[in-house]
Amino acid sequence: MRINHNIAALNTYRQLNSAAGAQSKSMEKLSSGLRINRAGDDAAGLAISEKMRAQVRGLDQAAANAQDGISLIQTAEGALNETHSILQRMRELADQSANGTNTAEDRKALQDEVKQLKDEIDRIGNTTEFNTQKLLNGNLKSAAGASVGQNTTTGSTVGKLAAGTITVSAGGSISAAAFSTSSFVAETINVDGTEITVNWQNLSTDEQNIIKNGASDDATSQQKALDLMISKINEAIDQSGSGVAHVSGYLSSGALTLTSGSEGTNSKITAGTAGVLKDALGAAPVATSGTNTYNGTSVAASAASSFTADINGVTMNVELSAAISNGEDMSTAADILQSAINTAITSANATAGATSNADPGFISDVKVNVLKDGRFEIVSETGPVKLADKAGVTTVKDLGLSSAQTEASSNGGMTFQIGANKGQTITFGINDMRSAALGIASVDISTQAGASNALESLDKAIKSVSSERSKLGAVQNRLEHTINNLSTSSENLTAAESRIRDVDMAKEMMNQTKNSILSQAAQAMLAQANQQPQGVLQLLR
Repeated sequence: MRINHNIAALNTYRQLNSAAGAQSKSMEKLSSGLRINRAGDDAAGLAISEKMRAQVRGLDQAAANAQDGISLIQTAEGALNETHSILQRMRELADQSANGTNTAEDRKALQDEVKQLKDEIDRIGNTTEFNTQKLLNGNLKSAAGASVGQNTTTGSTVGKLAAGTITVSAGGSISAAAFSTSSFVAETINVDGTEITVNWQNLSTDEQNIIKNGASDDATSQQKALDLMISKINEAIDQSGSGVAHVSGYLSSGALTLTSGSEGTNSKITAGTAGVLKDALGAAPVATSGTNTYNGTSVAASAASSFTADINGVTMNVELSAAISNGEDMSTAADILQSAINTAITSANATAGATSNADPGFISDVKVNVLKDGRFEIVSETGPVKLADKAGVTTVKDLGLSSAQTEASSNGGMTFQIGANKGQTITFGINDMRSAALGIASVDISTQAGASNALESLDKAIKSVSSERSKLGAVQNRLEHTINNLSTSSENLTAAESRIRDVDMAKEMMNQTKNSILSQAAQAMLAQANQQPQGVLQLLR
């Protein structure tokens, strides 16, 4: 018998510590309800469950986002319901005015009500908002699939340069005498056949000085003047409600170039008889093709060979694989453009490692269609398409992009995040629902002929509002299904996370009971083991 080392007691003590530690862990799990309370409990399980937890929280937030989207849509649809009612009343009044039994005085009274109703449609369009975002004034018009050249379109007439496609006014550096006090008057310019009045006299003194300073040789001053001029012209276009595209422009070696893309191959800009634009561009006629010469400065007209495309936030360089010359068939130009963009998309997908729609960041191929009026339609299932010219060159690029189109592509309508991960979004737009966009701004039923014509215009407006409401209803139904799907996904993923992270209470109670008994037994045995050396004393008696 040995007394220096009580092996039985040491073994029992180890077993006691083990049982006590296991019992402590069981009590921790039972009190928290979690199987994993720290990384040491299950390192791999913790990593997996945290990833699942992030997905669950993302899915829950996505469902809330979709519900917010439904609320936004219901707000817009409710406003359009009132617009519908107003249009029906206006049509009723037009029908009444078209009747031969009415006098001129009667029709004037009817027109007075129509005017008030039009003002109310504009008020609804300008003030309807959700979370401070205007809904019906055209700011949320979707860019995906829109027609190139529209005010809110993010497309481009890249590759097609035919007669009248561009308007170029270039005369080197503008002379210091170009602008004077007489320049700042109301100027009626012509953009694609539509007269637009720009009130230059409303410019502040600082703004007038910016334009005057643009007459210097300083490139920065010239650019500031150009930006201000374009901004004021586009503001006038917006206020006119004409629907023509914004103008855009750039400076190259002091030469000023303005372009517009409203009417495809028929687009042009003409300055007024007096005003800032006339003094900036001069009175030279607009050339329609080939080389445009102004004040001795020659500017070559050629199609862009390269540009950038931004689709759903991914920017890529696009190189045209074949040259497109003046008079090129539109279908051929469309094929070349479509091929170039899709080649860039393929490269972008490869870089992102995305091979199918199921992969985050995957971009679908675009489709370029030719419209009857000579414009292109660029359709993308992935999201808004934004094309941009590579500036800083002396050749005129037939891109047709304007500041309005660039802004629209940034918005691209309203995008809802309806998933837990990047790229899981849907985008839709709400068209401009004001009187000008509906084509009824000029409705006048003060004459019998005007009332008769108004009926057709109002029918088209009613159809437009009906179409918009139907679209909103379809998106709302889609979001409702999305919420159901997200809820199901969240539920199942939560169940999977629970199996990893949560404790099985019955099983853990069984373990706790076992460890409790073992701990008590070990304590009793430790007492017995400590008594064993006492037997040595019997040998000494």
